[in-house]
Amino acid sequence: MRTRIRMTMLAVLAIVTVAGLALWLSAENSAVSSSEPVADKGAASTEPEVVLYYFHGTRRCNTCRTIESYTQQALEKNFDDQLEAGTLQWKVINTEEPDNEHFVTDFELVSSSLVLVERKGEDVLRHEVLQEAWTLVRDEPRFIEYVQKSVQGYLE
Repeated sequence: MRTRIRMTMLAVLAIVTVAGLALWLSAENSAVSSSEPVADKGAASTEPEVVLYYFHGTRRCNTCRTIESYTQQALEKNFDDQLEAGTLQWKVINTEEPDNEHFVTDFELVSSSLVLVERKGEDVLRHEVLQEAWTLVRDEPRFIEYVQKSVQGYLE
């Protein structure tokens, strides 16, 4: 019985992941429209900055918590200087809170997601939903490597 439940859960997770990837690939442009800014309020930056968001709902499963934990580890291991300097930011956002609901539309989210964003001031220059996070979550070293390589690609 446990195996059947586990297989059903894996199938549902696979369907959600594939659906999210299909939505992401079908988007004409990965930039978010300027009518819905995703930048925090504050002074506009003259240098591009990178933000790694972890978007989640109010109810969180163990896998969702693991994704957040592994991502935190990946950032702390390789990007302490960038986090301290502010050229890289790490933000955990509950999309079910009223002020954050726009992120679901902004990034076409279908589930909890890691999203890398390069922005300049309030303008989003590009973004990427890190779809492989869900498939690598059971392999901590590969998950951390995936996140680190993705972030490094945005910082270069």
